[in-house]
Amino acid sequence: MIIMPQHVLVPLDGSDHADAGLEYSLASFPEATISAVFVVDPAADNEATAGSTESALDRAEERGETILERAVDRAAVHGRSLQTYLRTGTPHKEILALANTDVDHVVLGSHGQSPISRPFLGRVSEAVVRRAPVSTTVVPEPTTALDDRDLPGSILVPLDGSEQATAALEYALETFPDAEYTILHALSLPFDRPRSEVRGTYLEDLVDDREARAERIFETARSVADEHDVALETETANEMPGNAIVDAAESTDYDQIVMGSHGRSLAARLLTGSTAERVARRSPRTVTLVRGAPASTRR
Repeated sequence: MIIMPQHVLVPLDGSDHADAGLEYSLASFPEATISAVFVVDPAADNEATAGSTESALDRAEERGETILERAVDRAAVHGRSLQTYLRTGTPHKEILALANTDVDHVVLGSHGQSPISRPFLGRVSEAVVRRAPVSTTVVPEPTTALDDRDLPGSILVPLDGSEQATAALEYALETFPDAEYTILHALSLPFDRPRSEVRGTYLEDLVDDREARAERIFETARSVADEHDVALETETANEMPGNAIVDAAESTDYDQIVMGSHGRSLAARLLTGSTAERVARRSPRTVTLVRGAPASTRR
């Protein structure tokens, strides 16, 4: 059985998106230990006030302490305690070092690099998503948007028949038993035509084959969901996985996406590696990338 997160790490930097990561964690993991970390970066341009006897690094440390104290107060509003870490070094390296301790999940705010485009990961978040040994959640929405959501809400789980995708479904069902679920399979058709235009051609056989595979994947997913007494809605899309997942998130009122990501010992497949990272960069909704094998492979 996939184990829900027991120790969640939330990097903070004073931005609203990082604060949204903390809000998501407090709302989503009521039984987990939550830790917040602020990393003082000596290489950053930490400007000191003219005439101040304090160094730029001292002022950055004070700012970090203030941000962490504010996070502790915010957790108290939720009736929760919060562990805090003030570290000095390269931000993504310090976060990854903590992720290699007893942390089993990292929640990151996604910093918008462009105000006129979709949310994109910031430099630190990108490095953590790629290198973390544990599952990660990327929160691209501001705190005001999360306030309007009743988490866990409606969850989209993309499936491709891989072990990693099954692990993501098991994680979601175990962690969010009260959510509403839709599973999505991207048919990855090499053309963009309505079904009526390919009827009677060799392309119809291709569509039939892809749709039959989708149904086999859905049947396996229903078997997993039945063990949790959860019903699943199903959906297919003609596009390639990355585009299909992001388009579904943009056009439908899902509250979050849970999907498989590559693990250190598992080969990358359709929904893993670069595709998962692409979805995390582009999705307007919170994305959780699950690392690990499904329960059936660990028994």
